Amino acid sequence: MKLSPRAYEILWDAHAWVGALSSIVLFALFFLGAFALFAEELAPWQEPAFRGPVAVSEERALELAQRIVDAEVEAKPAWFGLSLPAEEEPWLRIWRLTPAGTVQSSWMDPVSGQLLGERSDLGEFLNAMHFLDPIPGGKYLAGIASIVLLLLIVTGVLIQLGKLVRELVQFRPHQARRVLWSDAHKVLGVVNAPFLSLFALTGAVLCLYAWLQPAVVATTLDGDARAVESAVDWPSPLPRKGESATAPDLKLSLERARQRFPQATHRWFFIDNLGDANAVVHLPGESGGSLNAFEHVWVSRAGEVIRVRGRGGATSYSRTMETLYGWHFAAWADLSVKAIYALMALLASFGIVAGNLLWLERRRSRGLGSFDLLLEKLTAGGCAGLTFAVASLFVANQLLPAALHERPRYEHALFFVAWAGAVGYAFVERSAARSARRLLIGASALLFAVPLIDAARTSRLPFASGSSFILATELGLVLLGLLLAGAARAVSRMERHGGSPLPLEELANDSTPSTP
Repeated sequence: MKLSPRAYEILWDAHAWVGALSSIVLFALFFLGAFALFAEELAPWQEPAFRGPVAVSEERALELAQRIVDAEVEAKPAWFGLSLPAEEEPWLRIWRLTPAGTVQSSWMDPVSGQLLGERSDLGEFLNAMHFLDPIPGGKYLAGIASIVLLLLIVTGVLIQLGKLVRELVQFRPHQARRVLWSDAHKVLGVVNAPFLSLFALTGAVLCLYAWLQPAVVATTLDGDARAVESAVDWPSPLPRKGESATAPDLKLSLERARQRFPQATHRWFFIDNLGDANAVVHLPGESGGSLNAFEHVWVSRAGEVIRVRGRGGATSYSRTMETLYGWHFAAWADLSVKAIYALMALLASFGIVAGNLLWLERRRSRGLGSFDLLLEKLTAGGCAGLTFAVASLFVANQLLPAALHERPRYEHALFFVAWAGAVGYAFVERSAARSARRLLIGASALLFAVPLIDAARTSRLPFASGSSFILATELGLVLLGLLLAGAARAVSRMERHGGSPLPLEELANDSTPSTP
């Protein structure tokens, strides 16, 4: 099957323009997605003082947790949460709902009972940035970009009809830059097409469901909020009764949850209406090896099970949503499969950059316009700059004082300052290639330095912490540093050699329009 020249030109224009306009956002989503997959595994890394095996028994941890909850009764928070120590987080974690409606977290030493205050949220922040959530309106922008990605996949496949097999194995790195970037973009696109489709679909739904839900309620459900609760299988908490009461018995609540789901791991306690007679303890239980990994039990203050929610929930909507979540975050997978997910995400991000470079090379012979120059600067500062910002975040996580008040806010600020500074540098530097190369080299150097800094801080040899979580993080940072160093070398070669004119035989074989 072959498209007509007019249809081919229309599809190519749509693919090129939409891809160029959405490229920086899509690069950020996929590059940060490689870190979001390991948000939990990064927990031991982000706070060296908290590393080590679980130092207390579950009974001792429950006693300490009960004391914490009892002390919070007088404040009567609408919502309060804590978690017991685990292998990846061998300390107690506490969450409080602030008057402003935000959730503030802190840690407690399970041995001494000392409250340690706020510490780093490195993994959680990178997970949130994967959805652009810390940026106002960012999550909706991420959802729109996911829909755009679906359009790019469809137009890309249609453009390559009849040539998919050839494009899959055709890579000519010693040809002209236009041929190089064209081959890289096509090979990465074809290889990654199923992966891209999965993440485009799941990302769009996960990011936009909150945006679309009010419209669904107003149209399909006639404005009935209770119908929404039934569809999502997640009812609202009971209202406060207005009668003061003691805290729920956490040990009893845990026993009730384990009686219902004995195979699940239960270590989280989320309490609604603490200090009120209608207090309810919500205990999520996690079971591995399934797309729907969580089972939920709600226990009243008196110790009665008032609600149970199995894996995926009881409705088609809830099962569909949780399945999409499971696919997106590889909830069913072990560490090795997550590593493959991360590699595919990085390949996708570099495939997006290759598309931008292909755009620029095709237009360079006719002279770059103002939009092309803007895209060139944004690709250097936005994409290479993001790698520098992430590396800077890991350095800030190591060097900021542990007792710094609201330390996560400083880490976040340094991340955004580094990213904005990189974009600014790309705009003032005459050569976009030079700025990209320097930013990539800087990011690579910082990533190589981070394991050395951590080893020096903890008085050990690099890669000899004794923790599989720490070793995996160290290896991941070094491998990413090598990848960025390789990208910087490729940019350097591009600067030096420039690329030869496109050979006549390649012009004959390349039916893509010369200008978008």
